[in-house]
Amino acid sequence: MDDPILKYSILDAVHGNHGNLTQRQISQKLGCSVASVNFALRLLAVKGYIKISGANPRKLSYHLTPKGILQKSILAYNFLKRQSALYEEVRQGLLEKLSTLVAEGVRKVSVYGCTPFTEVAILYLISEGIQVVSLYADQVESGGRSHKIPFRAIADFQPDCEVLVLMDLLPSPWDDEITIEKLVCFPIPGPT
Repeated sequence: MDDPILKYSILDAVHGNHGNLTQRQISQKLGCSVASVNFALRLLAVKGYIKISGANPRKLSYHLTPKGILQKSILAYNFLKRQSALYEEVRQGLLEKLSTLVAEGVRKVSVYGCTPFTEVAILYLISEGIQVVSLYADQVESGGRSHKIPFRAIADFQPDCEVLVLMDLLPSPWDDEITIEKLVCFPIPGPT
């Protein structure tokens, strides 16, 4: 089994349910076939990560061994390490792209999209002396929190900035209706 996410998911399911899950329940929980779960459980048992007990094949119990708990922790750590490296790579790309605004002498921007990188973008822009006029989203709930930067619905867009920084794709029909001299797009990659 070469899929570390499947391996982690099975170890986590077994660990969290103390032997009370059947193969069918595990397959439903993970969204994969019973045959895949059966193969994975047997392989994990051969490696010493899971102990299988019970005489009736329909009532088998699965328990994590100490070696399995360690393997689950290693898989989680490696996943977080890869995700941290990806996050840092994307963050650096964002900062490099935003630094072109500083070099061009831009003084006022608005930002569209609430992504995990929006706050990074806003903090960088403010630290470089660029005024963030508004933060736009698809919808803004009334009675929400107060912001130092006005939080507006994209439908209420006002061209009171030099640049609109897109942290996400504009929804239709606003992608054709918003007119501003310059857009800076920063597409965020999907999950890996």
